[in-house]
Amino acid sequence: MTIPRVSSAQKAVDLKQLPPPLIIGERINTQGSRKAKQLVLNDDYDGLIDLARTQVEDGAHCLDICVATTERADEKQFMLNLVKKLSLEIDAPLVIDSTDPDVIEASVEQIPGRPIINSINLEGNGSRFERLAPIMAKYGLPAIALCIGPKGMAKTPQEKVETAELLYETGKKYGLKIEQFIFDVLTFTLATGEDEFLDAGKNTLEGIKLVKAKFPNSFTTLGLSNISFGLVPYARKILNSVFLYHAVKYGLDTAIVNAKEIIPYGEINEKEKKLAEDLIFNTHPNALSELIIHFENAGSRTSDASNKEDVDPSWPAGKRANFRIVNRLKDGIQNDVVSAIAEKIGKSDIIEEHDGILSLNAPPEVTHDGAIKTLNEDLLSAMKEVGDKFGSGELILPFVLKSAECMKAAVGELEKYLIREEGTSKGKLVLGTVYGDVHDIGKNLVKTIFQNNGYTVYDLGKQVPLQKFLEKIDEVNPDAIGLSALLVSTSKQMQYFVEHARKNKMKIPILCGGAAINSNYINRIAKEDGIYESGVFYCNTMFEGLKTMDTLVSNEKPKFISQWKEKLENWKDRSTTVVDTSSLPKSDTKPVIPHTPSIIGTPIRLKSDQIKMNEVWELIDKKSLFKLSWGLRGKAGSDSEADHEILLNEWKIRIIREKLFEPEIVYGFFKCHNKDGKLVVDDPKGDSVVFDFPRSSKSSHLCLTDYFGEDDIVAFQAVTVGTKVSDVIEKWNKEDKYADAYYLHGLAVEVAEALAEWINRKIKSEFKLGEKGGLRYSWGFPSCPDVMQHELVWKLLEPEKSGMTLTESGQIIPEQSTAAIVVHHPESQYFVL
Repeated sequence: MTIPRVSSAQKAVDLKQLPPPLIIGERINTQGSRKAKQLVLNDDYDGLIDLARTQVEDGAHCLDICVATTERADEKQFMLNLVKKLSLEIDAPLVIDSTDPDVIEASVEQIPGRPIINSINLEGNGSRFERLAPIMAKYGLPAIALCIGPKGMAKTPQEKVETAELLYETGKKYGLKIEQFIFDVLTFTLATGEDEFLDAGKNTLEGIKLVKAKFPNSFTTLGLSNISFGLVPYARKILNSVFLYHAVKYGLDTAIVNAKEIIPYGEINEKEKKLAEDLIFNTHPNALSELIIHFENAGSRTSDASNKEDVDPSWPAGKRANFRIVNRLKDGIQNDVVSAIAEKIGKSDIIEEHDGILSLNAPPEVTHDGAIKTLNEDLLSAMKEVGDKFGSGELILPFVLKSAECMKAAVGELEKYLIREEGTSKGKLVLGTVYGDVHDIGKNLVKTIFQNNGYTVYDLGKQVPLQKFLEKIDEVNPDAIGLSALLVSTSKQMQYFVEHARKNKMKIPILCGGAAINSNYINRIAKEDGIYESGVFYCNTMFEGLKTMDTLVSNEKPKFISQWKEKLENWKDRSTTVVDTSSLPKSDTKPVIPHTPSIIGTPIRLKSDQIKMNEVWELIDKKSLFKLSWGLRGKAGSDSEADHEILLNEWKIRIIREKLFEPEIVYGFFKCHNKDGKLVVDDPKGDSVVFDFPRSSKSSHLCLTDYFGEDDIVAFQAVTVGTKVSDVIEKWNKEDKYADAYYLHGLAVEVAEALAEWINRKIKSEFKLGEKGGLRYSWGFPSCPDVMQHELVWKLLEPEKSGMTLTESGQIIPEQSTAAIVVHHPESQYFVL
């Protein structure tokens, strides 16, 4: 069955969400929200749109819209005005909620998409159903079908499923299909203690289960907050969250709820969880009284209470802005910047306020000095404190990026009050990832931190040729150049740049960073053929680079360069002597005959729907993800360790819901031959493909080719998470969502590794291997360091048909992809050269 969808003008959403439920935001409802009602009574369309946008940002897939009030009689016109504005500005599909069929019909005709009708039922003579069913049939729309029949609201599980059946049978007369029904089996508050409703929670859950068993292609929903009506706010939040968790397990497909008020089940206090479950399942007579007593004693706690301090409004505005950056409190920072500028120049009378937003009614000539003081005294000092805390292990990298987002917002506001002139920037940096290297996460971090510390950064992107760097240097005359490289092979481009700069007597300091390099390598290229006078500096982190840059643009530069040269003159190269591996003896490895898989010589391709992503998620190396890819290490990482799993689960849900990953895999088995120390692989499409692997200089003298015999079988694999994720990361960086981009990048890298492990296990099973054998070796690592050999793999597997291409230097695009050779030999092991 095709999964039914609803849509707005901009976006289509599956009614069946994986994982469930589909969230229908409940806050634009004048019957349940005092804020929404006040906005409607005030004709505040902008406020309603902001409320809609907030709900979508908090996780709502669709938005319930109800504007009926007793105070005004123009529900229909107001609804039409509102849905028109929402359709232009919000991409979430709408749920039209009204007791008046005329309002629903007019709204459906107005909306450029496929909304949900809320609601139909068979109460009384069924006239409401008779009015709305033809509209559902005409436009193919789904509707929330309340389990209310001629006898009233269904309360027992059996009544609920019988009413659902009656609704469907009645709908068939109008040509309605079962997938157009979103059955609301109804729930009633557990807060009254009335005997009639003691089992209301259990009855609702059983009702969902029965309806889904009877009509598996239908959908179910609940107005979730009804279950807790009458309790104190925090108790409601806990009860709603626990009830939603169980309802989903019983088969709930959608929920009408404020997503922000839902607490993940795993984060709920065990005692409070038990109190809620005792009430839901009516496990003992005192369940309600115990829950009420507990939450009355607990007071008015909120679920998002944290260790974060709050801003003291009595502080000077500059201190407030500084505090917000350090503590990652973005809301309100623009107003603090405006107030700080006014305070610095002693002109509070120029502050104007409009809808809560402050601005300065004065020309830049008046505000400039105050803006510069605010930047230097408050904002830049905050980012310095953030950098110091990161360096000491008090902050993890994602928190640094959250502070950077605050800084970006602050500077964006401050720039409105500056005179555009030379000298307002601390300095200029030309930055790029070197030619042949497709990785830019490190370079992007440097850019973010430098920009938010007052520097102008000219970001040339990734795979930047030497000539492009030189042209930009001539154009902007920067204070330094920053070169980034992830791989050993591409780090050679740094050496080429230094050689060119030395030969042409360039006067620009060079900052180098990246996972593939170290201080030994940078010192060597800086000293070879004579010390490069302007300096080549190894920057282990972006803050070390920032510290170096701060010195280079200060009066301390001559002394700093002099000290660097003195250290370099005394430095001794610790690199090992290169060994000629051609003369090394062969290892004593004896080839073994493998089981022959059923398909030989033909690439096997797997699309997203053929990959069991639930198994892939389980294969993620969490230690690598948390500590390496997400930077959750050091003291700050240890302090937040309990949150890491929660964070991973939140991102997993987001990735599934937003379909950010589009994984593809290709693998294959090929006949091969060990000839003259090289691995010759038969390519059914033409000439053989020859791999020349290096031999280890260690005592075992291993070489990958040694694991294969004269007539053998080798496997290759290539995996990717898809191209979409790179586009999203780039988009988020442009939107200043630095932390989200960082988290997504790190998780994409680890999921690519998990995909590689998943298909590697499949290859091992097709080889019929046990615990030993089936190791995968990726290019760029010691056993097979030459990434240019990817071109040979591409001849065999043709991964371009699965969305993976190669750069001229042999790197895979998209970046979150891997390729490997799989060795079946049971004694295979990883080794260094």
